[in-house]
Amino acid sequence: MDSYKQMTSQQLKELYDYAAPIWEECYSGVLTEEHISFLTDKYFKYENLIKFRENGMVYEYIYHDGELAGFLAYEEKESFIYLDKLYLHKAYRGLHISSHTFDYLISRYKKPIRLNVNQGNEYGMRSYTGNGFKIIETTEIKLPGGFINNDYIMEKSV
Repeated sequence: MDSYKQMTSQQLKELYDYAAPIWEECYSGVLTEEHISFLTDKYFKYENLIKFRENGMVYEYIYHDGELAGFLAYEEKESFIYLDKLYLHKAYRGLHISSHTFDYLISRYKKPIRLNVNQGNEYGMRSYTGNGFKIIETTEIKLPGGFINNDYIMEKSV
C-alpha cells in the first residue's frame, strides 16, 4: 500500500541528499553531468525549496508498505495539478507506485495532472504514456549557463 506524507522543514533540508543520487541515475546518459548538477542545485537546495514552497509547491514523501520509496512535488493550479517532480528510488520502480500517485492526486483534487518530461527520459515517457498522459506541447526551456531542457508537456485527464 502506498501513502503520502507532506515533508517537514527538516525533511526539506534533507531532500537534496535523498534526491541527488536518484537524479544522477535517472538523467545519466540523458543530460551532461554539469546539467544534472545545475538542475539538482536549482531544484533541491534548501533555500530554493523554501521559495518554491512559499509559492505553492507541495513536497511529499511516498511510502510503499511503510518504507520510503520516493517523493513528489506538485502545485495546484486553477484548472490542473502541476506535477513538478515524481521520483522513485530504483528499488521501488515497476511496482505501479507512479500509477497510484496519479490516482491519489486526481482523487484528491479532481483535476487533470500536467507535467513536463525531458524528451530523453524514456523511462518517464513509458510510465506517463502507459498511465494515459498525452503530449499536449513540446517546449525548449533555456536555462542559465547555456543549458537547455527539451521537454514534452503532458496531461492526464480526470
